[in-house]
Amino acid sequence: MTTHPADEHDRGGGLMKLYFLRHGQSVPRSEWDGDDASRPLTEVGVSSLAHEAWILARLKVEPDMLITSPMERAQRTAEIVAPALGLEGKLSTASSLGRGFGMKDLRRLLREHSRAESIMLVGHNPEFTAIIHKLTGAHVVLSKGGLACVHPSTRKSRSAELVWLLQAHELVRLAQNYTASNGRAPQEETQAAMEVDR
Repeated sequence: MTTHPADEHDRGGGLMKLYFLRHGQSVPRSEWDGDDASRPLTEVGVSSLAHEAWILARLKVEPDMLITSPMERAQRTAEIVAPALGLEGKLSTASSLGRGFGMKDLRRLLREHSRAESIMLVGHNPEFTAIIHKLTGAHVVLSKGGLACVHPSTRKSRSAELVWLLQAHELVRLAQNYTASNGRAPQEETQAAMEVDR
């Protein structure tokens, strides 16, 4: 009997590494008259994500592909992060990553991309924190722009383990600290991201 890699991941025996990236800071619902799916990132959100993407590349965060929710704020987040991680041609959209994303949807995505060793998902809360809890047992707070890394577990009690979680402000601070110690800054990436949104 052939065992599917996605099913192996669910039991903690696979090699799939997952990154859960929550979309960046977006315009508050109270200030947006349009459809929620089209609610955009703020300028601060765009700038922060550019810094995050810059430092993630230097931290060697290297997923094989990036899959995003179809909602505007998630799409734009993915578009900012993908080039920095060398994923321009490996960015796709999954409607299931929108509101209501759950474990069945996750398993389906893993089956569809079973050849990948690592995937970055861009989506929303409370869906992401609920899935991280179901996979790892951890109760986490994932701020807008925050990133969690989950690995398959070797323990039978859990299907996966939360390896690390960095909030948006922590990633931005890492970028700033790197700049201070190395004399380099993500100016080009930040400027490019801001220009697209104008």
